[in-house]
Amino acid sequence: MAPIRVGIIGLGPISSPGYKAGEWGIQHMNAILKSPHYELVAVSNSTIESAERSIKSHKLPSTVKAYGSAKDIASDPNVDLVAIAVRISHHYELVKEVLQQKKKVLIEFPATPDVAQTEELAAIAKSHGIETIIGAQGRADPAIRKLKELVDTKAIGDIVYSSFSGQLVMVVDDGWAQSQAGFLDLNAGISRINIALGHPIDTFIHVLGGFKDIQATFKTSVKATKLFDDQGNVVDPAYKVTAPDMMLLQGVLDGGAVASFNLRTARSTADDVSFRWTITGTKGEVTFTSGPGFFQMGFNGPKILLKNWGSEAQEVGFDVKEAEYYGSISPLGLNTLRLYEAYARGETDGYSNIEQTLRTEGVLDKIKKTAIWAS
Repeated sequence: MAPIRVGIIGLGPISSPGYKAGEWGIQHMNAILKSPHYELVAVSNSTIESAERSIKSHKLPSTVKAYGSAKDIASDPNVDLVAIAVRISHHYELVKEVLQQKKKVLIEFPATPDVAQTEELAAIAKSHGIETIIGAQGRADPAIRKLKELVDTKAIGDIVYSSFSGQLVMVVDDGWAQSQAGFLDLNAGISRINIALGHPIDTFIHVLGGFKDIQATFKTSVKATKLFDDQGNVVDPAYKVTAPDMMLLQGVLDGGAVASFNLRTARSTADDVSFRWTITGTKGEVTFTSGPGFFQMGFNGPKILLKNWGSEAQEVGFDVKEAEYYGSISPLGLNTLRLYEAYARGETDGYSNIEQTLRTEGVLDKIKKTAIWAS
């Protein structure tokens, strides 16, 4: 089968150590270039000149075209799929333009910062019969796919209870990067709620189903911090933090199970377990654990234990044979590659679409509006 021809909107020219704002498109580029299922054929930035600089900087083939607008790249007949990797605040306008050109689109999660905007985009995609892929990378991880398989095949019977407890490693007590200040802003597209909570709760919903009733309690423990520029200079000595660093949810799932979902911000954990997820059924229980890291980007020492009532607990394997080129992708972008691969192979449990994302965004929207704020 011919490779899927991709155009990227939002490709920065430089890849910094670690990650800086505006560089996520590089993870998409790396995944596309490594996979035999895809071909990178176009790049669009805010101007054609900017796109040309990125093409040159990354030493992309001369056949890769440069564009300066979403309409132009989506109108290219040689582009099958447009991948959008820009600030969430720009998703709506760019995705809408791509959908109006009747092109498949891959959008980072969340699709937009406003559930009403996502609903509008979902309606446009549905009316034109256009496929959408959402970059909810946690769904692509082999451990999560195994958990979903265990639940779907009723390996522990009907689900009656689940609890999730997670540690956020992004401690801001000593300061924070100015380029990532939106993470600390309750109303920003990349706020802790949308990203730090949004990604794991999307995976939770993907595995167990949505909430028919939910309550939330939020707390912002660190209410101000210093902001640093790229050179380490303090540019704001007392930036106001409005996004919560403690998030507690509880409710009832669509299937009737009761559930709790809690995230805390802490420098480390006593037992080196940062994520602990228990799923209890009528026939047994599954527990997933993992060390420190970013939930959607891949796990540190993940482990799944399965216990059927009356039997000893057994560790469940989830390793899959992955091609050699997976090994050349940075840990930061590994689940992005897995998401692309899942879509190319038609493995729908390994990625999301805009209709599924609406379910998660609906939960986020509700808890933002109804949460109890602890002082």
